[in-house]
Amino acid sequence: MQKILTLNIVYIFKQKLYMQSENNDLVEKFEKMIQSDSSIFLDTDEIEEIILYYFNDGDIGMAERAIELGNSLYPKSININILHSEILLIRGKVNGSLNLIENLLELNENSHDLIFQKAKILNKMQKYKESVSILKNIPHSDQLNYFILDLLLKNYMNIEDYENAIETLIKILNIYPDDKNYFDKLISCYNLSCKEDEAINFLNKYLEKNPYSANAWYEIGKLYLKKNKIKESIAAHEFGIISDESLSSCYVELGKIYELKKDYKKSIYYYKIVNNLNKDSSFSLYRLSKCYEKVGDYDNALKYLNIIIEKDPLYEKAWISIAKYYLRKNDHDKAIENLNKALNIISNNY
Repeated sequence: MQKILTLNIVYIFKQKLYMQSENNDLVEKFEKMIQSDSSIFLDTDEIEEIILYYFNDGDIGMAERAIELGNSLYPKSININILHSEILLIRGKVNGSLNLIENLLELNENSHDLIFQKAKILNKMQKYKESVSILKNIPHSDQLNYFILDLLLKNYMNIEDYENAIETLIKILNIYPDDKNYFDKLISCYNLSCKEDEAINFLNKYLEKNPYSANAWYEIGKLYLKKNKIKESIAAHEFGIISDESLSSCYVELGKIYELKKDYKKSIYYYKIVNNLNKDSSFSLYRLSKCYEKVGDYDNALKYLNIIIEKDPLYEKAWISIAKYYLRKNDHDKAIENLNKALNIISNNY
């Protein structure tokens, strides 16, 4: 079976080839040929391995030398020419890359690799709809399926076609269910298209197959809160914590929920866990401070405000709250001093 050498797949080959001592022997043989200005015979697989080695090493100049040799020996090699087109893309010669592939397609019109490469180049040229049209009509093997879906996704995201992006992301997650990057993109697409109910349905089905996905519990918990389903949201975040005790975002969400319920002691409990995990942010520390303020513990409120301004001196809300603290103490000088710091930050930001 012919190897697929589109750039995404190039990286798979790169990591594998980089570990092979035979590959180093080939490279050494090739470099001796250049130094001595002699000629040697290499088969197509060997030349591909040399080119991939230089890709992996970031030495585009030497990759070009290897491609030059490959083209002189095997001018009609699809794989070598695809690698050549990748070099042209790296060099910013997008039109040259497209012309190269289109010329090869005249002789190899049914080559899935060349068709895919053309779609990829069109994506680089921001001709997203043309790229989609090509990708949707490629008859392909399972080996190429993921790369087609990934490129389709990039096109759909660029034209803000979130409905088709969602459909594509679900197909990708069926292949790689644990991929957080694609998972986050899917949730983002649901949010951008205002399809909270569809997102909840997807996540419930996803959790049936992946019950320990802390990220899924976190996302469905946030969606339930948007729908004002407080009990369901709390349960989801608690399951998220069971799945991953270090997932600080679930603790933060529980803190926010109990603030809404005016149960400030529980909010303090959850925000302090975030603090103890050393995953706190200015936001979580500020909410912790506000909860202490709500229960009348102003000294602890001030303590966490001071921590905020040590970490993030441009967090103006903390300076305003400190000013209020000193107003309660009738220390007007300090109140004005802190309020002025907040005003300076605000004026610089707007």
